[in-house]
Amino acid sequence: MDINNFPDKLFTKKQLLEKFFPAIHKSTLERYMRDINKNDDFKEIISRPTSQMTLINAKGFFLYLKYKENQLHK
Repeated sequence: MDINNFPDKLFTKKQLLEKFFPAIHKSTLERYMRDINKNDDFKEIISRPTSQMTLINAKGFFLYLKYKENQLHK
């Protein structure tokens, strides 16, 4: 996967999983989102314009996954 395949745009959880990360289960995404909110380097990739809507930046989420992968290999 190449970072250029991911737009610097916000998507709903459903759109993000369907268009870019079909192998990730919704519960896994929600667990990652909890971790992202705790990480100061990545918390800006999640936007909550209303209490019932959560938007995620596709490029930022890809970078977060790369970060997690690097943490596993340290």
